[in-house]
Amino acid sequence: MDTYLPQFDLRNFRLDERVALVTGAGRGIGFGIAQGLAAAGCAVAIQDIDLQVAQAAVDYIQQQGGRAVALDGNIEDLMLPQRLIAATQEQLGGLHILINNASVQHPIHWLDLTLQDIEKDLRADLVSPLLFCQQAAKVFRDQEFGRIINIGSIQGKGGNPGMLPYSISKSAMEHMTRAIARDLAKHNITANLLAPGYFNTWRNRDEFKTEEEMKKRGESFVPLKRVGQPQDCAGIALLLCSEAGAYITGQTIYVDGGLSAR
Repeated sequence: MDTYLPQFDLRNFRLDERVALVTGAGRGIGFGIAQGLAAAGCAVAIQDIDLQVAQAAVDYIQQQGGRAVALDGNIEDLMLPQRLIAATQEQLGGLHILINNASVQHPIHWLDLTLQDIEKDLRADLVSPLLFCQQAAKVFRDQEFGRIINIGSIQGKGGNPGMLPYSISKSAMEHMTRAIARDLAKHNITANLLAPGYFNTWRNRDEFKTEEEMKKRGESFVPLKRVGQPQDCAGIALLLCSEAGAYITGQTIYVDGGLSAR
């Protein structure tokens, strides 16, 4: 028995006195992660393109005893990263965690894409997340602490029809995350990527007439026989943001019910 090892402490999962910015957190996976961080004691800035949606998410977290603020903005605006990070620091007193979750999807066959379509999607889904990482990393470097989680997708591994720019962005984001992780490790900053699979989100629900149809489809091809729920990403995000996950960096973690193992 290794008696020299320190006793495992569940308090290492707590995020008291930490501040997180979660983009695209008004609903879906971003909201699920924001809830999880807030439940662990983290103050959360919730960004959504629709301020009312962001405020509704904030209201829910506050009702549960958490601390949160609502921020709006369009991720296609490349000045947004600097503005949101400054607003988070001003309203919540700092920044320790960045969750790059917001994205856009325009289901168009790649042969029909215009140059404007391609530039618009890559701007929102790749360039904007990179700028968020850049602006946050400057804060994290100065304080010698930070956590970055980029939200990728199983589509970065194998794209769906009509989703080429999105798939390109998510694949590139995986490589970006590894490069960032290597560069920032010396500053006690970790960077990881979560790649969700087939989830119960408003985008997937829009493809079907009923939520039941969506669930049946998930049961038909997901090895764990169910559709992922936004909260399924919260636990792993909490681990990666906490001291319990401090030795994990540069990794891609699939949260997909076993889809990537097929």
